[in-house]
Amino acid sequence: MVHDIFINYFIATASAGAALIGLLFVSVSIAPHRTVQASAPIEARVMSSSAFTALLNGFFISLAAIMPHWNIGWVVLIVSLMGITNTLSQSWLMLRPWPTWQNVIRRVWLNAVSLGLYLYELVTALQIIFSPTSDVLIFNLGTLLMYIYAIALLRAWELLGVQRSGLMSWLNPLYDINASELKKKKAQ
Repeated sequence: MVHDIFINYFIATASAGAALIGLLFVSVSIAPHRTVQASAPIEARVMSSSAFTALLNGFFISLAAIMPHWNIGWVVLIVSLMGITNTLSQSWLMLRPWPTWQNVIRRVWLNAVSLGLYLYELVTALQIIFSPTSDVLIFNLGTLLMYIYAIALLRAWELLGVQRSGLMSWLNPLYDINASELKKKKAQ
């Protein structure tokens, strides 16, 4: 039961989500051994899963928002619970075995941000279930989707192996893997 003033926004976010999911599939299919297969580093597999979960989250919420006569709070509730579950399981995988403190920060900071967003999304879902026509809640949800898409894009960008410098380079969960590959190339 989203008001007409938000429909164009949710059409745009559904379209963007579909396009980004397609691009993620293409990028993963180019080198699945580096990103999603069992032989891939756990960091890459978690980043792939995190990006996919965030993109699906925004995509399905946006689709539900443009369906007439729906209380989208129920869809938001389901995808927020999926996001929370996925983020917690990813964090657990990233911390086994217990890494150095630097790797704890690299591996968990974005998961902590994701968890916070999904928890806020859960609270918003419950509020929307009981007040489905609230423009303030729908606006908050739309804003939240921008942040969730930002997480997905950041994860996908890291997954591509883009070499950066500075703090964002150091915070990349693939920092050690990228550094060892760079050393191998220099040695050759």
